[in-house]
Amino acid sequence: SLIAGYGSTQTSGEDSSLTAGYGSTQTAQEGSNLTAGYGSTGTAGSDSSLIAGYGSTQTSGGDSSLTAGYGSTQTAQEGSNLTAGYGSTGTAGSDSSLIAG
Repeated sequence: SLIAGYGSTQTSGEDSSLTAGYGSTQTAQEGSNLTAGYGSTGTAGSDSSLIAGYGSTQTSGGDSSLTAGYGSTQTAQEGSNLTAGYGSTGTAGSDSSLIAG
């Protein structure tokens, strides 16, 4: 399933769900769920979940969960859980949990 706004570039893998606002660049790999606001750049790895606000840059590895506010830069590695507020920069290592304001 792929839903995207105007001026966006999207790639949705097998059995994945991708929803993105305008002017964004998103890649949802196999079995992943990616939701992102406008002007954002995101990559959701296999079987991962990525939810991000506008103007953010996000990368979620396989089997990970990443939720981030606008204007943030986040990387959630394989098997990790990352939740972050706006304007933040964070990296969650493999099989870890990171919650940041």
